[in-house]
Amino acid sequence: MTGKLFLLGLLLICVAAAKATPRTPYCQNTDPGMLMACPLNLAPVCGSDGNTYANECILCVHRQKTQAAVLINHDGTCVADSQL
Repeated sequence: MTGKLFLLGLLLICVAAAKATPRTPYCQNTDPGMLMACPLNLAPVCGSDGNTYANECILCVHRQKTQAAVLINHDGTCVADSQL
């Protein structure tokens, strides 16, 4: 039983650490003169600006248009602190 609790604790630590490290999105086209065409798949990502983007490509288009250095905080939708 103690071993299972230990492994569960390690898993929770790993999940928390993975969420705490923002990552740079993979953007295929970074040429500011050409807008990217994104697929319509729904694979939400939470941006470091607190906004949820439908997928990583949409976040890349936002970065391209605004020249903002928005990173991906985690996969999935953003959750307000009041909802935690």
